[in-house]
Amino acid sequence: MGSCPSWAWYFNKSSSYQETRCLKCYHRILGFMRRKGNALLLFVLLICSLGLPMLSTTSARSVHDTDMYDLFPQGDLTDASVWTVGATTSFTSQSATYTESMVADQRITMVHQRPQNTDTMSFWGLTSPSESDNVIGAPDGLFMWSTGPVMSVQNFDVSSSSQYVITAVDVVLAFKITDALHIDSVRLSMDWSNGTDILRTWSNTAAALDYINGSQYAFDVSSVDSWTWSMLSSAKFTMDYVSVGQTDDARLELDAIGIRVTMETPWYGGEVGQAVSTASGHDLPLIDVNLSVGEYNGMSLSVCGLESIDGQSIGTWTSPPIEAPPEQSLGRIHYVVNESGTEGNVSVQYATSNDGVSFGSFSMYAGEAISSASFVKLKISTDIACIVSVFVDVNDPTLSISGRIYGDASGINATLSRWTITVNDVTVANLPVALGQFSHQIPIGHTFLTGNTDVEIAIKTWFTWDSDGSASTTAFEVNSLAVSGGYDVLYDEDPSCQLVGNQYLTEDGGGLFVPLLTRCIDDRGLAEDLTVDFVNSNPTLVDVSLDQGQVRISLQPEQSGASQIGMTVSDAAGNTHLETFYVYVESVDDAPKLDEFPALIQVEHAFETTVPFSWSDVDTLPASMTMSANRSWVEVDLESNMLTLTAPTPGYTSVLLSLCDSTSCNERVLDLVVVSLPDLELTELEVGDDSNGVFEPKESAETGQYLKARVYVSNSGFATAEMATVRCTVNNQTVDVGTIPTLAPGEIDFVECAFQALYAGDLMTVKAIVDGGQIIDERNESNNEKETTLSLVEPVLSDKGGTDSGISKTAIYVGSVVALILIVACFTFFAPAKVRQYDGKDYYGEPNTPGFDEQGKAIRKMD
Repeated sequence: MGSCPSWAWYFNKSSSYQETRCLKCYHRILGFMRRKGNALLLFVLLICSLGLPMLSTTSARSVHDTDMYDLFPQGDLTDASVWTVGATTSFTSQSATYTESMVADQRITMVHQRPQNTDTMSFWGLTSPSESDNVIGAPDGLFMWSTGPVMSVQNFDVSSSSQYVITAVDVVLAFKITDALHIDSVRLSMDWSNGTDILRTWSNTAAALDYINGSQYAFDVSSVDSWTWSMLSSAKFTMDYVSVGQTDDARLELDAIGIRVTMETPWYGGEVGQAVSTASGHDLPLIDVNLSVGEYNGMSLSVCGLESIDGQSIGTWTSPPIEAPPEQSLGRIHYVVNESGTEGNVSVQYATSNDGVSFGSFSMYAGEAISSASFVKLKISTDIACIVSVFVDVNDPTLSISGRIYGDASGINATLSRWTITVNDVTVANLPVALGQFSHQIPIGHTFLTGNTDVEIAIKTWFTWDSDGSASTTAFEVNSLAVSGGYDVLYDEDPSCQLVGNQYLTEDGGGLFVPLLTRCIDDRGLAEDLTVDFVNSNPTLVDVSLDQGQVRISLQPEQSGASQIGMTVSDAAGNTHLETFYVYVESVDDAPKLDEFPALIQVEHAFETTVPFSWSDVDTLPASMTMSANRSWVEVDLESNMLTLTAPTPGYTSVLLSLCDSTSCNERVLDLVVVSLPDLELTELEVGDDSNGVFEPKESAETGQYLKARVYVSNSGFATAEMATVRCTVNNQTVDVGTIPTLAPGEIDFVECAFQALYAGDLMTVKAIVDGGQIIDERNESNNEKETTLSLVEPVLSDKGGTDSGISKTAIYVGSVVALILIVACFTFFAPAKVRQYDGKDYYGEPNTPGFDEQGKAIRKMD
């Protein structure tokens, strides 16, 4: 067992090894302490306590975060202004004619658009079928003239140009019309292998035409046929002066007729399109190896760099361990010599390790990335070279490019047409211009220089053509360009804040604010930019939040107890300051709460009435609550939250209610208006016939029979009912209405409704309704109706005496008619004015006027 306080060894470790030193110290000597006793224990604890201040003040730079960095952001090709584009003639600074470079639509495009290359040559007729000798050959000033005969030429020698593609054909004439043509005309016609055509006619000219002296007349015949050299060579052209023989005094003078042919002809040339952009301002992913440290074996560090001691024999230098940056990987090994051509005299070996202590054996370096190891050692040997610098790139910086070459590559010289990529003036790609898609990943770490932040990328395309003269368009397009390997390592410290500490509050009291952010500091930002999060173990007790840089602690209603608050103060990089504190809320016994009653409650005299109420007490169970009233006729039920009362005296009165827990009470006043109400009840309904002077109840009736319904109404309330209406219906149709003017408490009275039985059907339902409009306030409105059902039968006619039984049927009919006439006459003379037949409906007028009750309903008394 090593001794505990090996502080020299311990502090040489990285910060990841420095964890809870006192605890480690304690566990390592635990057994030893037990043997040496308490004195030694106290001594060890004293040593550990002395080490604690050192732990709290010792801090190491820690990696907060690492991010990948785009070393060439303009590779997204969204901003054309950061690119310099152009096109020149090959190997000159002269601007290109047929090549254009641009950055647009997130693409680099270099378009080589070469037009048709043409030359024009004239061929003149060599023979004349019309023996017009001065017309053959090229124009020479000698001509033939005619006022009638034709002049023709043929046989054109085109053999010198027959290998070229014809693009246009013109007939060329050197002729003159000496005077104006009014009636006569001049015609030009052509005969060729596919036909004959009059090409042009001159007539009605205002003046003479002269195409001999200074200019020639050309007529385009390109569209006449798809010309071949054979067709042109055998064509014959004729000019004819057509004379009518009248007033015109002109003649045709012809010097020559030829064919002017425009044709594609070979040509060659070269142009270069280019696009250049530079990104700067960020450290390149390189590790510059310090040549002044390491193991030297036959090597030394001179003015030019690392070289052999004698400049002839091979010497070796071994580097110290080289560590990859946090969360990055090692890339490729590079070196620079002071004299070009001596690179081959340098050999590089490497050994890798994952802990920086144990390295494997050295292997010859072949240019590959060594990304699998966290540490590497280099062994460099040379005899005559002087090594200026050695560096290892990080993350193997790679240029990724993709695009396409499209269009028509005809005429493009496949050998001499190339496209290249240079990074920091080092060519990293030289590829042929060939149609199709392309995608390449190119390591470029060797193009970086230590101490430099520039990444300059230049893309060039050489369009070299050797063309037959035809038009052609070839385009080089880059649609994706990126450089990987860049990175950022962010170092940060945790923010620091003064402690909030435990807080003590009282239930029902106010909350509080504790300053926080004004007492915090952060090494990378402002205190007001810090964010604060809380974890509340008891959110039903308190609410904790940040308000304008202060910790706001708000009490929840009617709660007491304790809550643990975990507070995290974070900066923009995610570093945190942690604190745990407690909030204690002292309990306060709250008074019970009895909710208010309505302003005035109406109850009935001497009748049991229930009144609901609501209450609460957050600190007391219902079983421990009591509630009392100052009236003996009031009963309280706290379980059902109901008051039961039977008011003994009409009028206005008040009840004082007291709700109490073990420490306090809450009182409310219940205001009552006690009223006495009648209670009308329809006790009996009888239907019968009183045609014999005596009312006889019936259970059946003959159809059409006149009947009466006797309705008995009682008042079981404590007040007199006045003007109680009774409405009678038959099968829900009103047939009569009666009124009881006054009905004292305990009295019973009846009314009768007269009606006629139905003429159809088997059953008839008779219903009586007292106070159907609920005009009279009653204790109970559910006992105001009653109904009965009668069966209907057909009337039975009897004829016992036959013809000898007494009065004949004729006498009866005559007597009935006479009696009916007398009844009508009496009704006419003795009936009251404005009396009309009752139709079973209720009629209404001005309330409380003669004939109408307080509702305005017509009063119809039934005796």
